[in-house]
Amino acid sequence: MIAIAFLRIAFGVIWAVDAALKWQPAFQANFSQIVAGVAQGQPGFLSWWFSIWQAIVSGRAPIFAVLTATTETYLALALIAGFARKFTYTIGIAYGLFVWSVAEGFGGPYVPGTTTDVGAAIIYSLVFWALLLVDAGRMSVDRLIATRIPAWRRIAG
Repeated sequence: MIAIAFLRIAFGVIWAVDAALKWQPAFQANFSQIVAGVAQGQPGFLSWWFSIWQAIVSGRAPIFAVLTATTETYLALALIAGFARKFTYTIGIAYGLFVWSVAEGFGGPYVPGTTTDVGAAIIYSLVFWALLLVDAGRMSVDRLIATRIPAWRRIAG
C-alpha cells in the first residue's frame, strides 16, 4: 500500500502546483472573464447553468478566486500529509465536479473540430474517488492522529 501513499503524495504535488498558479494576480484579476469565457459556444440547453454562475460570480470574482486558491491549497496540503483523508477525498470529488461543470464547461463545447477531450477535472474527481476506495492510510498524518484520538478514524477513512 505504500504505492498508494506515493500516488496520493504525487497527486498532492500536482495540486500544489495548480494552487500556486491560482494565487497568481493574473488568475485573480481575470476570474470573472474565465467564467464568462466558458459559456461561449456551449449548447443552448446549458445556457441557464452558465448564466447562474456568471450572475453569482459577478461583482464577487475576487472572493471566488481566493476560495478557489484556498480550496486547491487545502487539497494539496491534505493530500501530501495524508490528513483527514475521507473528508479530503470527498471534498476533492465535489470540487473536481464543480470545476468540470463550471470552469471547464463539462469539457465542451462539443462542436466538431473544437473539442479534443472531456476536460481534466472529471479525471481528478475519479482519482479522488479511487483514493477514497483504496487508501489504507499508510504514511499519513491521520494514522498518527488516530492513535491518540480514536474518533478521528471517522474523518480519516
